[in-house]
Amino acid sequence: MTPRHTEWDFGLSRLTKFFAGPWSHERTVDETIADAALGHLDEPAGEAASAILADAVRLEQSPLPTEVITTVWAVASEGGYNLAFFGVDGRDWLRQVAAVCSEPARRADPAESSAVEPVAASEESVRAVLAAVAEVEPALAARAAAKDGTLFGHAPGEVVRALESVTAQVDPDLGFRLLLRVLSTCWVPISDAQYARYEALGEAFGYGRFHVSDVEHQTRW
Repeated sequence: MTPRHTEWDFGLSRLTKFFAGPWSHERTVDETIADAALGHLDEPAGEAASAILADAVRLEQSPLPTEVITTVWAVASEGGYNLAFFGVDGRDWLRQVAAVCSEPARRADPAESSAVEPVAASEESVRAVLAAVAEVEPALAARAAAKDGTLFGHAPGEVVRALESVTAQVDPDLGFRLLLRVLSTCWVPISDAQYARYEALGEAFGYGRFHVSDVEHQTRW
């Protein structure tokens, strides 16, 4: 896969970081999405917006139940902008994200369209991500048990099934990026061997050298 220009996280998984923690009303939701769409300094104009747009459209147009979308968003965003609390439908939320990102994406590339092609994922990549998700299920359950029995309001098994669904039915790349994000938000400790496997998977998906490092600190705990 062709490496991305940025060395860091991108797409919907990166957007979740902008909504992490207690939601602040100092900026509007659309302004926060637009901030994420600006991207990193090392990215070409419009690339960050295009990556978020592609993820949002692909997930919104997928056959997944809306509850799966709500679950992965809630945990990846640390329960920050809680869609259920604000009465926002998961698919409506993705449509709003896509609407905000469409304009900067098209300014950078007039040919950019919200019509996103289906992912031609290899069976090997799907199996690899599904294995990574299954491997951390006991650790996610342990983290939930140490809190209130949930991961930001969702049962650990529900979170695992949601990540599996995104991986198998939408895009293993997006599924893996959301897995990495969930590991970070839930402070799940991982071994050096796991981290090495994540690095290898990231390289196969064309990630930059710092992408996986969001979970690196947890190998030390």
